[in-house]
Amino acid sequence: MLRVRPSTVLTLLVPCALGCASDAASKSEVRTLQASVKQLQDDNLRLLERVQALETERAVARAGQQPLGPLLAAAPSPQVGSEIPSLAVVKLKPRADRAPPIDVHTAIQEPDAELVAALGRSSTPASDAPDATQLDGEFAQAQEALRTGNLGGGVERMTRFADAHPKDPRADDALYLAALGELGQDEPARAAKLLESVLQRYPAGDVVQPAMLKLAECRMRLKQTSEARAVLARLVTTFPGTPAATEAQARLARIPRTP
Repeated sequence: MLRVRPSTVLTLLVPCALGCASDAASKSEVRTLQASVKQLQDDNLRLLERVQALETERAVARAGQQPLGPLLAAAPSPQVGSEIPSLAVVKLKPRADRAPPIDVHTAIQEPDAELVAALGRSSTPASDAPDATQLDGEFAQAQEALRTGNLGGGVERMTRFADAHPKDPRADDALYLAALGELGQDEPARAAKLLESVLQRYPAGDVVQPAMLKLAECRMRLKQTSEARAVLARLVTTFPGTPAATEAQARLARIPRTP
């Protein structure tokens, strides 16, 4: 923008006014011209103030000051619930506890083939007694113990069953199976005692003949040869012609006579 200095205006107008006054202008015209010059000076001052104000605004704009409206619009607005929680890293150490020791005091023994066969022959008969289900369960548990090699537990269960239910049809079977379990644990003396109970308490039972053969075997293990011969001889006399009597005769032939 063009600047108009007051000195320049005066330089241009004052000589003209003086020249005009010297020639033919009247005093009134001179005063009129002076008033016009005064008005021009005032206008020039106002223009200068305006020019300075405009220059100040331009200087502020060049200084890089920007309105706050665009900056606020560009800023991301906070979202409710989007705050990321602080997380802590925790290291878990494996437990150093050792597995509990296994109880190896009770040895598990496999039953022999004869015991397994005897278990198969001893069936659970049906009964109309009120506690038939309970009795069947007790006998089945004893059988399972012997079948799975828990000879000690099987012997105890079978003996307890025979003592608690002596009139049950399976009582003699329970004693005989308990004796086989004792033999499986290499206890011929205990087995012989159980077999003697079978012969005394159930002389008409269906396990008398195999019980006599096993009793003779127990006497031989105990080095009681004469007792073993006596049991076998009684078997041949009491049950002649039976497979058990034939087996007893064969065993008698193999036992040496004492002098």
